[in-house]
Amino acid sequence: MIPGEAHRERVLSPAEEDKYLAAATAVGEGIVESYARALEGIRATIRGEVPAKPRDPYLLRDVGTLLLDCGLRPEECFRLKWEQVREGVIEIQDGKTENARRRIPLSQRAISVLQMRGRETGADGWVFPAPTRSGHMEPSTVKKQHLRACALAEVGQFPLYTFRHTCLTRWAPHMDPWTLAYLAGHRDMSITKRYVHPQEHTTRAAMEKARGAQTGHKSGHSAEMDNSSDALTVTVIN
Repeated sequence: MIPGEAHRERVLSPAEEDKYLAAATAVGEGIVESYARALEGIRATIRGEVPAKPRDPYLLRDVGTLLLDCGLRPEECFRLKWEQVREGVIEIQDGKTENARRRIPLSQRAISVLQMRGRETGADGWVFPAPTRSGHMEPSTVKKQHLRACALAEVGQFPLYTFRHTCLTRWAPHMDPWTLAYLAGHRDMSITKRYVHPQEHTTRAAMEKARGAQTGHKSGHSAEMDNSSDALTVTVIN
């Protein structure tokens, strides 16, 4: 941590992200395969016991992708409704503060995930329905799958909130802090600072860009002055 910081947050590397999502997909495939084996097992073929069909085997993969690409708070993702997904954006309509209301453009990967899920699969309009009291998924819904994915990917265990922090940290070098705060749904910039982790290469690039702009401004100003002087000289001579 930089001296003076009060929080320590983990940021997944691109390699860790790839391994985790591959593991989450493998977890889903394992659920599907287990169901297929159960259909051919003794209980189903001889005893007539019909195994329960998995509700949403790729739930963890889809949720992880949306959190990584959109920077949503986990609870915002859990209670997302299809009516909030329109014209390539997610509309967050309420939250902890007034600033939680915002429109977040979807990445192509997030769009693909939502298209695969299909609006017709959402009970009561939930994008991620689940057999819970609320009707939508809760942290407990994917707890075991998440731990399994971390083990398969061989990455240290982390909370789902790490996906949001990873997303916002990756966005930070490519946009001004006010845009970042808006997309994050923060009420003040002191919170946004937690998601900004300047690296030497990004700060150096920013300084070079600023110096280049400053030099260009001075050169343009000098040229204007030269042109103005020429015009004045001509006028006096005439």
